[in-house]
Amino acid sequence: MIQNKKNSIIYFTFENLSMARVPHCFTTRIGGVSASGYATLNLGLHNGDREDSVRENFARLCDAAGFNAASAVFSNQVHGTNIEEVTAPLRDMQRVIAEADGLITNRAGIALATYYADCVPLLFYDPVRKVVANSHAGWRGASGNIAAKTVQAMRSRFKSNPQDILVGIGPSICATCFEVDIDVTKSFKKSLPFSGNFMYNSPSAQNKFHIDLWQICCESLVLADVPRGNIEVAGICTYEHEELFFSHRRSQGASRGNMLAMISL
Repeated sequence: MIQNKKNSIIYFTFENLSMARVPHCFTTRIGGVSASGYATLNLGLHNGDREDSVRENFARLCDAAGFNAASAVFSNQVHGTNIEEVTAPLRDMQRVIAEADGLITNRAGIALATYYADCVPLLFYDPVRKVVANSHAGWRGASGNIAAKTVQAMRSRFKSNPQDILVGIGPSICATCFEVDIDVTKSFKKSLPFSGNFMYNSPSAQNKFHIDLWQICCESLVLADVPRGNIEVAGICTYEHEELFFSHRRSQGASRGNMLAMISL
């Protein structure tokens, strides 16, 4: 990934998507006006932060990363696998698409936005059919195969060829920091049998396991016929880098902000 800084805003971009000249970004916690546990670039409206601070943060991000704030489309993320096609901007952060963890469009002038604080961001671009998608993969979404389902949505709705699709797997919690109970591993193995290859016993706790969400999402994409060479994995852990990112697991119930992933044509 590429770390960018403009007007005090620090954000990341993928090398493969940048070379394709598709506008996109993944934010950090740096460069905004929020205070306390939201310091400083919180982009979540409904986590207890002041609305005027969040709106100012979003305006600053859009100015730095080159987006039109009025073009953004958000959704009510429910840790599922529903993918909604977007045909027009909603023009306000308070207006959202109901219960969708994936957004997809072939319309220029629409920025697809999803929220994060440890879950896996998945950004997609088909340079041939001119389609972008943005999917939020928490562990439930990852085990529900949202990565492959996004590719299938691009195929069925816009006739994308998976061989053409570029994907970025963004900063999120790493396997070392993602420790889970056995029930979570069973859920993965039931829906994605190959996922057992990316799990291991916790070295520090009995009946605990670690899961590599990055590699599970990557393997899901490869099995959906996306070439491995088209997939860029950031390899940056949101839990480990407190100076850069908010983390739901690290906050342990305390107030914390949200990062944002965006992509547009």
